[in-house]
Amino acid sequence: MVSDFNKKGNREFFNNELLFKTVGIAFLIFIVFMIFSDIKIYRKKQTLTAEINTYKKQVENIKNSSKNLKDEIANANNPDYLEKIGYEQFAVTKPGETEYMFVRSPKKADTASKTQNSSWSAWLSSSWQWMLKQIHNK
Repeated sequence: MVSDFNKKGNREFFNNELLFKTVGIAFLIFIVFMIFSDIKIYRKKQTLTAEINTYKKQVENIKNSSKNLKDEIANANNPDYLEKIGYEQFAVTKPGETEYMFVRSPKKADTASKTQNSSWSAWLSSSWQWMLKQIHNK
């Protein structure tokens, strides 16, 4: 009888220990899952916040352009405003007026860096135009 008691005691010990390990492993898996879910939610929040900021900027730009258009519509019959627009956008001059353009002579050190920058910008611009042309041709 003593030996039967010891065998039953060992079985209960192993069952309790197995149950404890199983619950512990399940708890660790749950914690890891929650950590990964939290990271995923945080990344999604960052992208949504960035999108909200871009939309806010777009709304501001639209409001500003709307205000400018309303001002232009309000001043559509104002001769002074039309004259100003003619001077600024269309280079209109009154009869007898002469238009002068002032040009500064570039410095030698500045021209070397500007030509290097302009060659890169020209190359990038032509490459970009070629890519856009290829996309539109498809």
